[in-house]
Amino acid sequence: MALTPDQLRAARALLNISQDSLAKGSGVAVTAIRQYELGITTNLQQKTENALLSFFADKIEFIGTRGVAQREADQLILDGENVIAQMFEDIHAHLCGQEGAEALFLCGDTPCLFSPELIGYSVALQEAGFTYRSVCQKKNKAAFTRIIPANYAPLPFQAVYGSTVAQMINHNRILLVRSPMLAKGLRQTFELLWAFIPASEAEKSDEDATEEGEALRA
Repeated sequence: MALTPDQLRAARALLNISQDSLAKGSGVAVTAIRQYELGITTNLQQKTENALLSFFADKIEFIGTRGVAQREADQLILDGENVIAQMFEDIHAHLCGQEGAEALFLCGDTPCLFSPELIGYSVALQEAGFTYRSVCQKKNKAAFTRIIPANYAPLPFQAVYGSTVAQMINHNRILLVRSPMLAKGLRQTFELLWAFIPASEAEKSDEDATEEGEALRA
């Protein structure tokens, strides 16, 4: 990739480091960094760019020729009695600003997103403009949920949103993994289950109402 002067300045700003500190950490001459950021030189030598990219590799993500973002930890443990609330805060943070964003949940017996103490989190997702679907083991009236047959193996609690997979370890601990590949795999598993499980009556009614509305508009 071609590292631009703007990205180099922004990366230093995100890490709050000086040109001197970057030079010492990367092994690149401070003069080369200064001249490139000022536009005195318009191209970096390949070995210079590689050294800079290597320095930033585990700290900064360069997106195209304009974007710069601080890398998140690939794994994160949520701990405590309010782990579900923490997970939903993470969902909001990661889906915010994404048009058509959706969270998918595989719900075991515990926790169940439609139990009285947790349903508020699901409602909050809708109010924030996000959609979600759930494969659940308990009966409920939600049109966006499908119920696992009684003879199906119990599900662990998992969620996938954006490039994040959430896995419940125990009742007060959730593992978050940032991995596009894992997220894609869990999303495919969810869609297979969703296609296999018959739609609920509530979902059928919701679909019928949508089709009826479209027919009237036509």
